[in-house]
Amino acid sequence: MIDTTRLTEKQRQVIRLFQENLKVLSLRSFCKKFELDFNFVKGFILSDILKNCLEINDLSKDYFVLSNKGKKIDQYIPGYALAKKLSIESLLDIAQLQQELGQSYYGINFGALKKEKAVDIKTEENENHQKLYVTNNSIIEQFLKRQETFSEILADHLQINPDNKSELEWLVQEKLIEKKSIDDYAITVKPELQNVVIKKVVTILTNELLISGQWKDIELKSYNIDDEVPNIPYGRSSILTQCIQRVREIFLDMGFDEMSGQIVESSFWNFDALFTAQDHPAREIQDTFYLAKPQTLPLPDDSALVQSVKSIHEKSHGSNWNDKEASRAILRTHTTASTARNLYKLKGQDVKYFSIDKVFRNESIDKTHLAEFYQVEGVVVAPNLSVRTLIGYLSDFYTKLGFTKFKFKPTYNPYTEPSLEVYAYHPPSDSFIEVANSGVFRPEMLKSLGYEGKSTVAWGLGLERIAMLLYGVDKLSELVGPGISLNPPQK
Repeated sequence: MIDTTRLTEKQRQVIRLFQENLKVLSLRSFCKKFELDFNFVKGFILSDILKNCLEINDLSKDYFVLSNKGKKIDQYIPGYALAKKLSIESLLDIAQLQQELGQSYYGINFGALKKEKAVDIKTEENENHQKLYVTNNSIIEQFLKRQETFSEILADHLQINPDNKSELEWLVQEKLIEKKSIDDYAITVKPELQNVVIKKVVTILTNELLISGQWKDIELKSYNIDDEVPNIPYGRSSILTQCIQRVREIFLDMGFDEMSGQIVESSFWNFDALFTAQDHPAREIQDTFYLAKPQTLPLPDDSALVQSVKSIHEKSHGSNWNDKEASRAILRTHTTASTARNLYKLKGQDVKYFSIDKVFRNESIDKTHLAEFYQVEGVVVAPNLSVRTLIGYLSDFYTKLGFTKFKFKPTYNPYTEPSLEVYAYHPPSDSFIEVANSGVFRPEMLKSLGYEGKSTVAWGLGLERIAMLLYGVDKLSELVGPGISLNPPQK
């Protein structure tokens, strides 16, 4: 018995049409006539809702169409042109065939026949001419039949004679055609469905329905109050948000304070204050995003700071320092610009700071590089710091994250000496990937910021690369954009 109160309006429409059309010779034609979605109706008639209400006969059938390869050939299958000539005359002059068919087209046809050992070549005595002759007439006849079948498909004659089975198999094997299937059904409506009364369904019983008596001709939509409500989580954090919180908690537990900075920065704080020469490759447009509005930002009000940076640049780099170059507005390329600003404000105090902020590089996008990403900055100013201290902090941090395979490699940075790159093992690629750059701040940088004679270690970590390692992600693009996962796999 059909519970009509649970039917959708579309299902009701289909049942009404079946009650008006008790025999449906073709469901596809039926759906086309009444502008119904075939897949929807097919799913409905095969569902348990209409079980024992319809007699259904499957009319589904296979048919053949040209493949992409078949569409590219010019009407005739390879081998047919020669087979047709050889079916009339079994010995032909090759030079004449090449002239008639063209050398390239002859070669294609000869290759197809030779492949199935239907033809061979011989040179007649006392003659320089080579002759093509038939070695297997049945194969020649098969090529004629294959072409006939191919032509039927080419003309969109989908009703293929069963006698063509071997020809069809050959055409499929040669990838000239491919099989398709089309679903269709013949339907007879049983009394169980003919007698179903379909009434109008309403969700609210109104005064108008009661007064007019129309309540007798309607059905009230039922509600299933026993179904469990799905548990749909809202406001879930993305992988990167989870990673940011995890990294933040580790640094706070290690006794660090959090700092922040600004995305739009001047070249002065991003490069010059960090002892990066004004002709350094990192300042080229290929690596850095320069802004059009505003094109420049004012230099610091502290003229002594600006003069100190200028003097150190000109003395150490041996070139004139240009304040216009230092004023150029950019999207910061690293959060070390924020570190420089904060050290300048603190005037020589010992500090332990970290930040997790966006940075921007004019990078080519690949599996381990993005143009916009998060950098985890860290800086420690305290007495008697060394490379050993730096390695200790970084080893402690990565160990707390759960990494056991990481290594350090010497490198060069404009504002740290010595400098170290940090590599961690990435299981999906079975290789070590760079996850951090670090070092001891150079005295030339520290002097201008009021930290002359101070020992300082610092690092910049790639947050997305940490996330790749934590959650077994193969490429960075899986961490950003609309397709990101809210349920990261556990390491």
